[in-house]
Amino acid sequence: MSVLKHARYWLAASALTLLASALAHASTLSATYFEVSSHDPSYNTLCCGTYSNEVLANLGPNGLPLLNPNYSGTMPSSLDLSNGQLTWWSPGLNSYVTQTGTGTITLPFDQSSNFFPPNGTGANDTNGGLTAIFSGYLNVPTTENVTFGIGADDSAFVYLDGMNVCDLGGVHPYTLGTCTAQTLSAGSHRILLFYDDMNQVQAGLSFSIQTNGVTTVGMPEPGSLALLAAGLLGLGFAASRRRRAALGRRS
Repeated sequence: MSVLKHARYWLAASALTLLASALAHASTLSATYFEVSSHDPSYNTLCCGTYSNEVLANLGPNGLPLLNPNYSGTMPSSLDLSNGQLTWWSPGLNSYVTQTGTGTITLPFDQSSNFFPPNGTGANDTNGGLTAIFSGYLNVPTTENVTFGIGADDSAFVYLDGMNVCDLGGVHPYTLGTCTAQTLSAGSHRILLFYDDMNQVQAGLSFSIQTNGVTTVGMPEPGSLALLAAGLLGLGFAASRRRRAALGRRS
C-alpha cells in the first residue's frame, strides 16, 4: 500500500475515532472565551433592564448576532457594531476584544455568579467582561418539540440552524429568560450560544435542554482537524521512511 494510501487510511480511522469519542460524551458544547476591555465604549454604559428584542432572528454576515434596530434598551456604541452585528465576540472586528481560551462545558450548565474573565475562572470583571461562544450540534432522535432553559447576567442569545430561539438581552442582574420551543426534525442541528457581561457588578450564565432524550455534542474546530490531518500525514511519511530503511539494510 502506498504512503498516501496509508496516510488516508490512518486519517479516516482517526477521524472516526475522534467523532465517536465526541458523540460518546453527550450534552457538551465547545467554548471559545473572550474578554471585552473595560475601555470598550459600551462597557459600564449600557443600562438597564431585561429585553427580549435585542437581536434579530438571523445571524449576520460574519456569523454574529445582529442588533435589532428597534431594540428597546440602551443602544451600544457604533464602535461595537459591524454591518449591524454586535462584535463582542470578534477580536478581528473589535479592537477591545481579546480571545482568552477555549474549552468544553457540560449541560446543564449553571454558573449563575462569578462568571468572570479569563474563561469564567477570574476573581472579578473590573478590567473587562467575559464574553463567550458555545457551539456544537443538537442531536434529536425523533421529530419533536424541543425546549430550553436560559439565565444570564447580562445577555445570552441562542441560535438553532442560524435562527434565534432565545433572546435574553439587556444589562441586568442574573435573570431567567424565555426561549421559543422548536419543533425539530430527527437528526443533527447546529446550535450556538452567545454570552456577554457588559457591566462591572456580577456575571453569570445558565443553559439547559429541557426535552428528554435530546443531547448536544461540541465538535472540534476546523483548525484542530487540520492539525490532526497534518500530524497523521507526517506519521505516514515517517513510517514509510522507516520501512524503506529497513529494506535497505536487508538488501
